[in-house]
Amino acid sequence: MAASKSVGIRLERKKDASLLNWNLKKTYSPEKVRVPLRCGSRPCVRAGEHVQTGQKIAEPDRPEEVTVYAGIAGTVTEIASIPDPTGATITAVTVQGRAEPKSAPVVWEVRKGWEQISAGEFMMTCQHLGLVTTDLSSEPVHAKVKKNAAARTLIVNCCEPEPYITCEQVLLLSHPVEILKGAELLRKALGAEKILFAFEECNFEVGELIKSKIFFLKWDHAEARAVPALYPQGLEKLLLQNWFPGKEDQAVAFPASTVFAIYEAVAHQKPFYERIVTVGGECVVEPRSLWLPLGTSFRDALHACKGVMREPDKMVMNGPMAGIAQADMNVPVTAGTAAVLALPKEIVKEDPEEPCLRCNLCVDKCPVGISPVMITLAADHGEFGIAAISGAEACIECGNCGYVCPSKRPMLKKIRAAKEGLKTHRIRETAARHG
Repeated sequence: MAASKSVGIRLERKKDASLLNWNLKKTYSPEKVRVPLRCGSRPCVRAGEHVQTGQKIAEPDRPEEVTVYAGIAGTVTEIASIPDPTGATITAVTVQGRAEPKSAPVVWEVRKGWEQISAGEFMMTCQHLGLVTTDLSSEPVHAKVKKNAAARTLIVNCCEPEPYITCEQVLLLSHPVEILKGAELLRKALGAEKILFAFEECNFEVGELIKSKIFFLKWDHAEARAVPALYPQGLEKLLLQNWFPGKEDQAVAFPASTVFAIYEAVAHQKPFYERIVTVGGECVVEPRSLWLPLGTSFRDALHACKGVMREPDKMVMNGPMAGIAQADMNVPVTAGTAAVLALPKEIVKEDPEEPCLRCNLCVDKCPVGISPVMITLAADHGEFGIAAISGAEACIECGNCGYVCPSKRPMLKKIRAAKEGLKTHRIRETAARHG
């Protein structure tokens, strides 16, 4: 199913408020974090034990998994199951911060000869320092590099097509050289020939900044390339389909924030225990993108931006189009949390669902050319085979279909349910065949 570069929706960006202050000083440390442990990792600390910022708290059980680190100094109070922002139940290590008013910033030692690191040492560094991609998949970096060994082009994704979110833009404006150097480290580890920096055409200053740094570094193997300012253009799957149609395996995309984390890990030997997050929405007093330790609660994330002016009608992780609504403000920031949004009632506008009109607007606006209407109707009736034929597994969960639906059907929710139902259906079929 080929994607079309022109398919998309022009959304109101709503990014100005969080761009008013993009000073990235790391001044905020919550009183407590609940650091999520990955499936396939085991805790190496116990309740009552004191830990330091950046100390290992869990080790991988499998070679494709990564080490987990504490984001603040304090005392481990419990290791227990908690809900995460996606609705899953995970194990988390709770660290209660120390009572000192201020602690000295952690300084990581520069690795000698880091620019000449071998591919093997690069992979070990990524695994042992806990590097995962800063998107919702949170895939271990070393595993993704190994899986995409055939890639000849590295795409550094600087795009943020969702409204409100500015964390990638702010990080790139603050640390452009570090991101370029991280991209070069990743390119060498992949054995790729070229680096493409993807940015939205409306972010002119970002594109010019990248181009200027490439020029001064005298790189002839890198370029900055714009994508249309249409949602969801700029998502990883669409970049691969639009730029390498039919040859998607020849390229691999990483978010700019992941590339920055790679630079910090390789050059400064810094573990991955924090990420930049946009805290925004009309209800937030001081929207901004800021560094937050992994495990920070959404409640504390709002507190870091001086709280809310009024009670939000809806809390969302990541963007309003494809993000996940939150009922619990105590869920932790994870590696895949790009944004914490507090939205008022007039923005949410959740009208009652009406029957499908068969208008096909969802099909017209689908960037990957599937049939959201057929998938959702099939899901409603438990017909998962029809959902599969209609392209459920090719869905990139952008939310365009629900946005344009005149009947206000919760299309994305239904498609996600169809995917889960399809998995269960196949497991049962396999069990029946072997039973």
